[in-house]
Amino acid sequence: MFEHVLKIMRSCPCGRRHTLLTEECVVSPDAEREMRDYLRSKGWTDPLIIADDNTVKFAPRLADLFPAKVETVDGHAHATEVWCARVGETVDRERPDVLIACGSGSVHDITRYVAHERGIPFVSYPTAASVDGFVSGVAAMTWHGQKLTFPASPPAASFANPAVFASAPARLTASGVGDVLGKYTSLFDWRVGQILTGEYLCEELVSLEAEAIDALVDALENRETIGREAYCEKVMNALQISGLAIQLSGNSRPASGAEHHMSHLWEMHRLNETNDGLHGEQVAVGLLAVSRVYHRALADGPDYGRIAAIDPAKVMDRAALEPVFRDLTDGILRENLPDGTPASSSLTKIRLTDDTDRLLHEAERALPSSGEIERLLKLAGTPTTPDEIGLDASPEFLAESLRYAPYVRDRLTLLKVLAAAERSAD
Repeated sequence: MFEHVLKIMRSCPCGRRHTLLTEECVVSPDAEREMRDYLRSKGWTDPLIIADDNTVKFAPRLADLFPAKVETVDGHAHATEVWCARVGETVDRERPDVLIACGSGSVHDITRYVAHERGIPFVSYPTAASVDGFVSGVAAMTWHGQKLTFPASPPAASFANPAVFASAPARLTASGVGDVLGKYTSLFDWRVGQILTGEYLCEELVSLEAEAIDALVDALENRETIGREAYCEKVMNALQISGLAIQLSGNSRPASGAEHHMSHLWEMHRLNETNDGLHGEQVAVGLLAVSRVYHRALADGPDYGRIAAIDPAKVMDRAALEPVFRDLTDGILRENLPDGTPASSSLTKIRLTDDTDRLLHEAERALPSSGEIERLLKLAGTPTTPDEIGLDASPEFLAESLRYAPYVRDRLTLLKVLAAAERSAD
């Protein structure tokens, strides 16, 4: 798979030039020493390690090899403006020449955001195979209550030791599996964007993500045979590839679709007061729910008359959104209407042709059945229902989630098209 990355960078049939800012992506038992050598090669002598209460125990593996200060955030810290400000203050005071993210998703998002803001490099040291954001160039943040994706610094390099990330609780690895399997609907939604709006799509990046999914599924099916550490390494490789695909694309389109919008909505606590799910667990629950909607809609036959009649002004009606999004409504409207008018909505780009139905059904062939997706998630030990992650178990809650999740992002997904068509027809 990593050879495929290099091939895409050399020459891609899509005609675009794909670049990576991450120079090395190492998964090795000698990861710490390789990091030390890398820092020396760059002339970085004053690193600051960012960890949390759960992952700071791994910091000595690095600090024993080279001098480093350590900043610890709360073990339950999320990537928010509060924690970014606190870490930013430490960076301003200590003035390191490089940051090291020692942790999983939230630690990496906080670190990459602060590194980007301060204009200093950072290096990734993932301690669990739990999310695909380690080598990503975007930061998924909860900013003043709204889930947003900010441009941020990808790591200059990533060094992962299987002995470290395989020691993480099994729940974290299962979360990573959920994040990777979520690419089934991410890739489908990207294809939908291409079919309905002519959106740019790179077939090589689709192929790269599909390779990562297939390798993960193979490891999942043979987990007992290959052993825990080798299994976790396969999960980590798939997560790293997905993060690199985000960098190569320049945005999160290859790795984030309607399943991630479900997760983001729950993290914004608009329909739920709280939730207990990890990111990949929420993505897994969203994946299964969204896949069921997609297969059902395509089996019944989409109402193309309704889709053609979508009215963005009616869809983005403040009176309809405010009861759910409340104090975040202005932010949701800005996200979906970049220039403040309905004409700037992604929904206005939809163009139906005589081939639309055929192309959508062809795209569906790459999306496994909901039954198969559920089997894989259960095999991984990942939650599949809202109540398993502390959410309302009622069908009404899930229906509301599916109805409002598309507005978390302006990005076109089939879920957004279906929801917009329904709202326009009301």
